[in-house]
Amino acid sequence: MLREKPFLGCGALNWDIFFGLEDLSAFSFEGFKFFPGEEYVFERKAFLELLEKLKKEATFLHEGGGGSSANTLYALAKWGYPCIFIGAVGEDEFGKKILEEFKEVGLNRDNIFKSNETSLALILLDKKRDRSIVVSPGSAEASLSLEKIKLPSMKEAWLHLSSFASKEGEAFQKGLISTFKGVISLDPGEIYAEKGKEFLKPFLEKTKYLFMTERELELANLTCEELLKEKVHTIFIKMGKRGAMALSKNMALRYSVYPAKKIIDNTGAGDYFNAGVLAGLYLNFTLEKALELGLYSASLSLRDYGRRGVLNQEEFKKFLSRLKLEDDEKKSLC
Repeated sequence: MLREKPFLGCGALNWDIFFGLEDLSAFSFEGFKFFPGEEYVFERKAFLELLEKLKKEATFLHEGGGGSSANTLYALAKWGYPCIFIGAVGEDEFGKKILEEFKEVGLNRDNIFKSNETSLALILLDKKRDRSIVVSPGSAEASLSLEKIKLPSMKEAWLHLSSFASKEGEAFQKGLISTFKGVISLDPGEIYAEKGKEFLKPFLEKTKYLFMTERELELANLTCEELLKEKVHTIFIKMGKRGAMALSKNMALRYSVYPAKKIIDNTGAGDYFNAGVLAGLYLNFTLEKALELGLYSASLSLRDYGRRGVLNQEEFKKFLSRLKLEDDEKKSLC
């Protein structure tokens, strides 16, 4: 099934800590309100104070590795794809745990730098399954170095990017893509989208496949029409419960979600959608089939917290076989 061309991932490596609340809209921290579906960046001192408040007033649910590109690469590695991650963790227990999770799925860790503190994230979930994310960037990203990374031929790789919350991380990524010759896909998330068009321009000029939500497009003040006039080949719009769209210059597709049998947590569902789509594109699937694979992966991920809901390799291969069978049946009718 697999070729030698690896997936490279680059973005924040977080340790995610999940807490349950009765009602997200009723919770506040020093007058600060949290809204469903939004991401916030806190300095470490305020973050730790919020963590202490949650320990007293909320219910601890789960903890594990996170970060958008990291989640996507974790899923791809779990499904058997060759994967390499580029990022940074702290020289602390959180960093060790992140690396251990990657090791469990065979994800190459040779380009993960270790220094200072690991980035942390709080995932706030309420009874309605609304969620907010609060990120505290660690100082580990200051150790990122273009000179020290060891990568295969740039033309033979697929690079999937998501945001860093630090200036050092942003600068590193811009340097990385300036010389990269392979395929680039990007999920900017709210953190990069809020920085606007000018900030995103050097990324978009190199991006072939773009993953965004409708809200992120608004935050960045971007339209699909203007994006497709530039270098972007295909835009995948994630619409939550309403499914997803794929837009290119000559095609527009929209698919509904796969019904979820069990909904525990939607954190990372968009990242696992990305993984399914990228896996399909890697296998030269049509956009339709890649979208289906993405939506199926996202739907099943809802069954547990964080990465625990990701499709295992057997489930992944079974759905691949189903997609191929449907394709063969269509061809036989033509």
